[in-house]
Amino acid sequence: MTGSPTFIVLAWGLLWATLAESAAVDAPAVVRRIDVQAGSLATPPEVRISPGLSTTLFFDARIRPEQLALEGRERFQRFGATEDHLVLVPSPTFREGERLRLEVRFHDGAVPDRAVLNLVVDATRPERQVELYRHARSAASYRQEVEELRAGMLRLERQVQQLQRSRAGGEVTRESLVADIQDVSAIRHRHWAARKVTGDFIVRAVSLVRLSPAWAALRILLVPSEAAKDWRAAGAALTGAQGNRLRTLPPWQAGPLDAAGDSPIVIVLEEPEAVDTGRYTLELWDEGRKRTLKLEGLQAR
Repeated sequence: MTGSPTFIVLAWGLLWATLAESAAVDAPAVVRRIDVQAGSLATPPEVRISPGLSTTLFFDARIRPEQLALEGRERFQRFGATEDHLVLVPSPTFREGERLRLEVRFHDGAVPDRAVLNLVVDATRPERQVELYRHARSAASYRQEVEELRAGMLRLERQVQQLQRSRAGGEVTRESLVADIQDVSAIRHRHWAARKVTGDFIVRAVSLVRLSPAWAALRILLVPSEAAKDWRAAGAALTGAQGNRLRTLPPWQAGPLDAAGDSPIVIVLEEPEAVDTGRYTLELWDEGRKRTLKLEGLQAR
């Protein structure tokens, strides 16, 4: 016996409704994952909850239920907590958009020791299941990193102090400055020339080198005579055309002058802005002023 068309349509409609309802029941719930690690989030993540519907939070590390803190806890229809999950059912007393702070503490002594969430009332888009995964570090490793950062800060502070001392005539930063001046191709420099040279030396080159507007030095290459081959500069004086003496640090050499004239003498200037223009006289002498060198009319080419 065949049924009427109307009966067939109604039967198919009931069948599809039943299948759709079954599919809706069996469909897996959307599970949200939240990762928790030390110092990673300045603002706590939000979890949406809805009055009358349950939200379950699962933790991959043991928590302390007795130390759990939840704003408005007394207004929840259901509140259940164990060491690995938390079930919340908000009551209808919650207003749409209301925010509640949830804080849980973990059981061991690793870092992070807690997790903080903001529960936001949202009746249209509740999150029914949330999983929190904790990226733990031992407290010892965290303390070690803090100590390493503190040691790095102390090194930077010492470097700043050395720079400050160098401006007052200290020796430490002068040595590092001189090391940078060895290669004039890596910094700004201007060649200087002297009108008159007095002493047992051939002047290969004189350069005014700059590392920055606040740092400058004279770099002198000398070829010594046979009698002055072991000569080392012990003092220096740089005088302007008007007789004013510029402040300098003591001359620096890596060792005695060599026959090829490749061992520079470096004189750090304490007033680098004063030597941009004009003519100068530079005098160099060794210990006891046994041998001296004088360059007169020294100026940029």
